Formats: sequence, C-alpha cells, structure tokens
Amino acid sequence: MSSCKMFSSIAYKRLPKDEQQGLAEEQDVTDTRSTVGVRQMSLNASFFVVILLASNLTTWSVSKRLSTTSNGSGKSSLDIPTVFAGLQQTVTVALHGHDPYTDRNDTFRDELWQSINIDEGMIALPDEIAVEKGLPLAQRFPWDHGKGVYLLHGYHNLHCVRAIYIALMEYKNNLPQTRNFRHIIHCLDSLRQDVICNANDTPRVTTNDSIPETGQGQYRQCRSWDELSAWARQYPACYRYINETQTPQEFPQIQRFVWCPEGSPYRAEVEKVFEVDYDV
Repeated sequence: MSSCKMFSSIAYKRLPKDEQQGLAEEQDVTDTRSTVGVRQMSLNASFFVVILLASNLTTWSVSKRLSTTSNGSGKSSLDIPTVFAGLQQTVTVALHGHDPYTDRNDTFRDELWQSINIDEGMIALPDEIAVEKGLPLAQRFPWDHGKGVYLLHGYHNLHCVRAIYIALMEYKNNLPQTRNFRHIIHCLDSLRQDVICNANDTPRVTTNDSIPETGQGQYRQCRSWDELSAWARQYPACYRYINETQTPQEFPQIQRFVWCPEGSPYRAEVEKVFEVDYDV
C-alpha cells in the first residue's frame, strides 16, 4: 500500500533562550511519556500475540477433540467404518459450486447428468448378511432365493438427483415430462430427509462478492465412492436400469435383472428364461 506525507508550509525560526529552556523541560516530559507509551505499546502487542496464540491453540484443541471422540469410543470419527462396506472418511475433497455438472453448455452438462449410472448399486445380498446386520429381508433375487435385492442408499440419491435434473431440463425446454411427478416429489423428500439426518454442522465461509457464495476453497473429509463401488460389485444383482420411463406393465421389472456379469453362476439360470445379448 502506498503512503503519502503532508508537509507544512510554516517557516521555522530560532526561539529565544528562555523559550528554549522551557521547551527543553517540556521535551523531557514528552520523552518520558514517549518511553512509557512505547512500553505500553510493547505490552499491548505482547498481550495481543498471547491472545492470538491462545486462540489458535483453543481452535486446534477443540478440532482435535471433536475429531478424536465419537460416541464415547475414544476413536476418531474418521476411524469408525460404515456398517456394510466398512468405509472411512479418508478422501479430502474441496467444496465448490462450479464444476462440469453446472457447466453453461447444456449439451455437455446434459451428457454428464444422463451418464450417471446406478446399476451396480442394486445388489443381491445373502440373507445371512442381512440377518447379521439387522436388515429386513428384501424381495427375492430372481436367480437365487437365498438372496434379497437392495438398492444402496448413495446410489438411490444419485438416481434422485439425476431424475430431478432431467425433469428440470424438460420443463426448461418445454418438453413433455418423462418422469412421474409423484416420483420427483419422492426424490426431493428423500434428499430433504438425508440433509436432516446428516445434520452437517460445517460453517461454510461466505465471500464478499456482489452475489455472495459459500464454501469456496474449503475442504471436507469424504468416504471413497470407488471403495463403495468395489464393495457393491461383490454382490451383483445382474441389474441394468433400462427402459426407465416405462411402467412395470409396459416393461416387466425382471427384465432388468438379466444382465449378469461374465463368469456369474446365474447366467445359466437367466438363459433358461431369456435370450440375452450381453454386448448391448
């Protein structure tokens, strides 16, 4: 920052002796006051530094305590694995409000949203695992009645945000709505419930812009989606979300459960009923 000085235009002249003596005495008093002022400023600065250090120490202590205690277990909340896939918050991700999914190019953005795939999130879980984890038994997996069909919650939420996006773009472009209105409301409410359930208390920093934004440049700890995906692939339900806008009367649900991966023991069971082109 540049600084400027203001200079006086007053002319200076030598004082008479008696005035010089008085000025010297005043100078002694001023010097004493200046010394006291300097000491006071030094003390104030030291006090400020101590307060700043104490504040930083307190912030570190609180964050350390919050990150190392959970449910009285003494474990860090980052160390407690999820119940089913055993996921932990090991991935550091930046908060941002501008990414390819908000791109101004409709065609590019639409491709990203349309490509969201929930297929592997539909899993066939053995009943013994469901019982062990306290899950209600689900509808039977068509090719093995010892397994139930479940949709992983994270994939359900992805399905919902994709459906809402499609409905919004159809509305924006004056196109017929391909998604059932009640289903869109269900998805919105599901996301609302999730927000309340998670009760995330992270203070999002605000920017000093004409249109303020929040959270820019902040980081958070997340679980690995890749690890969730790898766990889901251990329990494939042979599922593909095809003909997604058709009703069960128009397209029977079982025809979405015929896409067993190569090497699956259930392909033989599928082929007793359907002729499947797995390369489609």
